[in-house]
Amino acid sequence: MNKCEIYLKGGLKWCAPLLIAALATGCGGGGGRDPILGANLVSVILVPPVGAVVPGNCSVTGPKVTASDPANGSLAETTSTTGVANSGKLVTATFSEAMNATTINAKTFQLAPTGGVALVPASVTYNFLTKVATVTTASALTPNTNYTAVIQGPVTNVASTPIGCSYAWNFKTAGAAVAGPPPVGPPPVALGTAASYAIAATAGVTNAAATTINGNVVLDPTATCNSVSVLAAGTFGLCNGFAPTLNGQVASPLFPDAGVTSGAVKADLRAAYIALSPAILVGATSIPAGTTLGNSAGSALVQGDNYFTPGVYQSLTSISITGDVTLDAKGDANATFVFQSSSTIGTPGSGADRILLVNGAKASNVFWWAGSAATLGTNTAWQGNILASDNVTMRLGATSCGRLFAGASTAGAFVLDGNVISVPGNPSGPATCQ
Repeated sequence: MNKCEIYLKGGLKWCAPLLIAALATGCGGGGGRDPILGANLVSVILVPPVGAVVPGNCSVTGPKVTASDPANGSLAETTSTTGVANSGKLVTATFSEAMNATTINAKTFQLAPTGGVALVPASVTYNFLTKVATVTTASALTPNTNYTAVIQGPVTNVASTPIGCSYAWNFKTAGAAVAGPPPVGPPPVALGTAASYAIAATAGVTNAAATTINGNVVLDPTATCNSVSVLAAGTFGLCNGFAPTLNGQVASPLFPDAGVTSGAVKADLRAAYIALSPAILVGATSIPAGTTLGNSAGSALVQGDNYFTPGVYQSLTSISITGDVTLDAKGDANATFVFQSSSTIGTPGSGADRILLVNGAKASNVFWWAGSAATLGTNTAWQGNILASDNVTMRLGATSCGRLFAGASTAGAFVLDGNVISVPGNPSGPATCQ
């Protein structure tokens, strides 16, 4: 054993101190090439369980990989993951602490048939909240085949501390092509004291026709409706003759406690906005820039276009819903969907723009993050919570099942024009709004 030692743990032989580097130098007899780096090998050695401390020169103080999916040694793994485009497979690694997402990429997190070259993935992502890195393959894995996954330097945590060791693990696919369970989406989003609020604005409300709001309202610091101050009794007041019908109360610096409640609600909404931002909730699946999502009713479902499973999705420009968009929870009533737009979110207002929730999907678990404004066009039937940096505008006849927040990071007004807005589950709202 010329340049690395062989250790025996749990019946598996593994090579130390840095697995891939050590393998590249050669251990034992035989032949072949390292499947990831392409270096010559002289033996095939099973790797340690993920998270095992590798003796030798490895640091025990840096971040570690604590779990993987598939698990090391799995012998009948599915070849694809249900709901992933082109029958791709998700391979994940969970870290012991928050990592620097920019260091986790197709060079540092790789998957290969054992003895073969690294696959070119569809994506390599990292979820800041769950500390999970994911390789998504571009197609299904080959049945009855051994695979090796490797995470190697220069992966670091958010403080730029590198991983203590390179990590690798093996698994084998089942003898026939079979899809595994759907991918796990992001964790639930905490809204805190804001959960019962239908709309929020930092620069007041305007309303031009008969509007109904099923839920509470928060207006802070500008507590006006059509440029008229709301009342200290927790209502809209006269609103220049167009006061919305409110099944709830208006929290403001005037009601109920000199801004304590309204300030707390606004703080919780802004905290949610920050938590859902691309800077914090990283690892999103990219959707095309200048994004128009949806297709005409009855069209074939296409992942990333008019069909989405639980997860985080990001457009570097705007998101516009045109036609039908289906959100499929895959039977999980707690499945979360997050859509991040670096610019605007909304609909053109054709009246045919629909967000369809299927297989347990709920509007309360859908979040639309807008880097600027949101506009719901005429007769739009919106599903999900919108958190917008500035204004939220609803055109005539537009409805929303979901909380709508204007002014998450700047002065944002709420513009109404004969609309219905409901907090999911509110008893005054539609029974289907959950």
